[in-house]
Amino acid sequence: MTDRIVELIRRFVPMSSRSRDWDFLMTGSGKSRRWHEIEDEYRVLIIADPGAGKTFEAQTRAQRLKGRGRRAFFIRIEQIDANFEQAFEVGTAAEFADWLASTDEAWFFLDSVDEAQLDTPRALEDAVRIFGSRCHAALDRARIFITSREDAWRALPDQTLIEQHLPHGEPDPEEADANGDDDSDPTLKLFRLDGLSQDEIALFAGHYGVGDVTAFVDAVNRANLLTLAERPFDLKALIRVWQADRRLGSRFEVLQRMIALQLAPLSAATSFVRFDAEKMRAGARLLAGAVTMTGKTIICLPDGVKSPDRIDPRVLLEDWSEAEINALLRTGLFDDIVYQSVRFRHREIRELLSAEWANDLLGQPGGRDRVEHLFFRDSHGEAVIVPRTRPTLTWLILLDDAVRDRALALAPEIASEGGDPSRLPLAVRRTMLRDIAARIAIGKS
Repeated sequence: MTDRIVELIRRFVPMSSRSRDWDFLMTGSGKSRRWHEIEDEYRVLIIADPGAGKTFEAQTRAQRLKGRGRRAFFIRIEQIDANFEQAFEVGTAAEFADWLASTDEAWFFLDSVDEAQLDTPRALEDAVRIFGSRCHAALDRARIFITSREDAWRALPDQTLIEQHLPHGEPDPEEADANGDDDSDPTLKLFRLDGLSQDEIALFAGHYGVGDVTAFVDAVNRANLLTLAERPFDLKALIRVWQADRRLGSRFEVLQRMIALQLAPLSAATSFVRFDAEKMRAGARLLAGAVTMTGKTIICLPDGVKSPDRIDPRVLLEDWSEAEINALLRTGLFDDIVYQSVRFRHREIRELLSAEWANDLLGQPGGRDRVEHLFFRDSHGEAVIVPRTRPTLTWLILLDDAVRDRALALAPEIASEGGDPSRLPLAVRRTMLRDIAARIAIGKS
């Protein structure tokens, strides 16, 4: 499928300036805004799901502002180092120097926190410090927009970093005291890049060659795939499934199909490797399980930087050659390689693969007790579901009846939190709905 530029009017949902790490995994609240409604802020963080199009939006906005005669720049954060003059992709080092010598305002789009973190844990701090020192006295004339994946932004340390090295104006102690703990932080404004509307999904699909757009959008809705379709990268994957099969199955079936389509080498450099799809999928499952259980989202290539904060696939894939590992990490399941490291591109696909990994372990001798301990614990004499593995559990209940029954007995609502409830047996769904209704009734009484 050839990439095409589709002009869409993206929207941004405000988030509280007091948001903490876990809040970034949730949707924002409040009235959404368009670019022209936020571009006059001085410090903005734009949070987005993987594949939501944050890089395209930031780069395109810089180009449009520049086309209107404003001083605008697009810079990839991971490129900000001692060779700062080479980092500009929109705008140039000479134009930056001209701006410094002027009294004009300028717009900077810095993309993206997650890719900067792929280098070293200090890469973001170093880049922000260098950028701040380069702008020095002109920071009050700089409108700075920073993008980040939801799981890469560390709320307190990263926000403090921005306020320290990219300040704007002098804080008013009296105003801060009067405001107390409300959301009136004047320095950094937080927004989440909103998903595509159904009209935009239809427009996008038409540009990518879908003939019967109405039928495609109807199929997306019937299969409960709207949360996938609202992200451009995932929408392209859905279109690939539609064009290949002329149908969209259940959410579970579609994600399985997306994995099969994406589990293919993206680079001609890997063509010399014998590509065993089953082996590659088994490796992807193991890496997904490791990410889920360790909380480490960065996976280094065999010749990448090894550090305690990232996963070394050679430790997990012991019988694999480096060429095979490289081939796996260059498939569409993973983001583009930055600093010889990658992440899983899609969180739901990673969670489904992680569930498949856990299901494989259930069949091994003694595996059930070990696996169930990853999902269920006793806390002060009460059985609970482990929060870290709860998203994976929404898929595992589709694969193992015993795990399903135990999970639904503890929290019947878990089936509606993710996964694909339509795959559960009808009797189980009826019981689950009765349990949920009973809990609601008890709560109201």
